[in-house]
Amino acid sequence: MTEPATIRSLQPSARALAALAGLAARGSLTEAAAELGVTRSALSHRIAELEHRLGARLVRKAGRGLRLTEDGERLLASMGDALDRIEAAVQPFRRERGQIRLSTVSTFASHWLLPRVAEFQAGHPHIEVAISTTTRAVDLAREDIDGAIRHGLGAWNGLVSTLLFRETLMPVVAPSLASRIAAGTRSTWQGVPLIRARSRFADWSKWQKADRSFPKRSLKCLTVETRAQALDAALAGAGIALIDMAYVGAHVSAGRLALLADQPLKLATGYYFVHRADARNLHLLEAFRAWAVEAARPFRRAAERPPAQN
Repeated sequence: MTEPATIRSLQPSARALAALAGLAARGSLTEAAAELGVTRSALSHRIAELEHRLGARLVRKAGRGLRLTEDGERLLASMGDALDRIEAAVQPFRRERGQIRLSTVSTFASHWLLPRVAEFQAGHPHIEVAISTTTRAVDLAREDIDGAIRHGLGAWNGLVSTLLFRETLMPVVAPSLASRIAAGTRSTWQGVPLIRARSRFADWSKWQKADRSFPKRSLKCLTVETRAQALDAALAGAGIALIDMAYVGAHVSAGRLALLADQPLKLATGYYFVHRADARNLHLLEAFRAWAVEAARPFRRAAERPPAQN
């Protein structure tokens, strides 16, 4: 049933209610108007309109300022946090058209994306990037996320996926421990802990299966939660970590880590940029995707040979 126009006309607007709340908090039309981003006269007009619609006096003069009347205070008390909840509900729809929101795992964000994103910003100053991290696959159809960088085989229903690079695992160790380990002689790894990440617990088993010279006896282990923590532990000299070459290249070049194998283990899995075909701000996502694909080119080439079975 259609609501009669006479009834709709009596309903106060959210802007008018926000004006009253702002005045109550600041006690000054000038300060409240500045906070809400409107002129002083516009704010005064909104409050006057609210009083007219409700048929009640809501503000009164108090010296050089304004204060709420008893009716005004009762109205705000009845509203409670309704304005805050409305603001929280509509905020996702207010974000600037030049912004894209991306989701990925924390290790990829910290050790690959963030060290390079300044390059994208320099080339695309009109695009604002917001990055969030999570271990779960976000629902791009229902959540306020435009695109994601996911780990896997590249097949996600309903999503456009573009390969950035496949994984290449390499055992690495701090230089302080490297002297105790002869590269290519796995038996000398005995006594040096293997650093395992719970999020990638099978990686060492994959390495052992591919490398027949790996020690048959079990080695000591240091178990951490994420690969980012495993990398930090390796840098601190706590043991041997098995990490993607995309994450350790800069550390190796700077002498902070040493490689313990001649070639990395190449996996079928990799990192993909994904988004919906009808994503909001699609042209901005396509610009980011093009940049990411180009930035990942050296790592993609390093893994072009057939991947290891896993």
